[in-house]
Amino acid sequence: MKHLIIVGVGGLARETYWNAKSSLGFNEDWDMKGFLDGDVKLPETEYQKLEMPVLGNVSSYRIEEYDVFICAIGNPAVKKRMTDLLEERGAHFISLIHETAIVHGNVELKPGCIVFPWCSVHDHSQIGKHVLLGNRVGIAHDCTVGDYSCLMGSVGLCGNVQVGEGTYWADGALALPHAKIGDKAYVGVRSVVFKRVKAGQTVFGNPALPIPRSEELHE
Repeated sequence: MKHLIIVGVGGLARETYWNAKSSLGFNEDWDMKGFLDGDVKLPETEYQKLEMPVLGNVSSYRIEEYDVFICAIGNPAVKKRMTDLLEERGAHFISLIHETAIVHGNVELKPGCIVFPWCSVHDHSQIGKHVLLGNRVGIAHDCTVGDYSCLMGSVGLCGNVQVGEGTYWADGALALPHAKIGDKAYVGVRSVVFKRVKAGQTVFGNPALPIPRSEELHE
């Protein structure tokens, strides 16, 4: 029996806790062990909202033989930093796929992914490591999503969309067929990408157009 540890203590981590209870493999291959402080430490009163104990922080926690991990941090850059620290010390990450999600049999889903309720990932798509797919995300055939990317609720990727590493997609964003999105791009809420977003760009609107980049969106 493996013991699941959720990296992060914020709202996304709490959502992940509840979704994990309805994910494939729960009560069969693993059970719940606790949270780890990631990039933030909450006020003491906030820890009362957590349904599991906080075991320590990413840097100081002593990894045990049957521990497995999932990182529930929405900021791609912070998520990479936290998972790198743990993987360097031998941590094993698993993926959580909610029982209501549809993932076609020939999809490549790398370790550390979180697939929330009512998602669908279709034929021959490739999802990188430590990718978050929020509620009702839809990914059509032959898409690729780079490592550490976060696609929040109701994001949609049409067929053959290519998404780089470390991207962030706010709720309801959409990419049309064959669109290409560069590394570390930020796609604003309900924005529609027609063709291309350059690496590092922040875009917003329909059609999605570049806007001045606010570091507060990413840090």
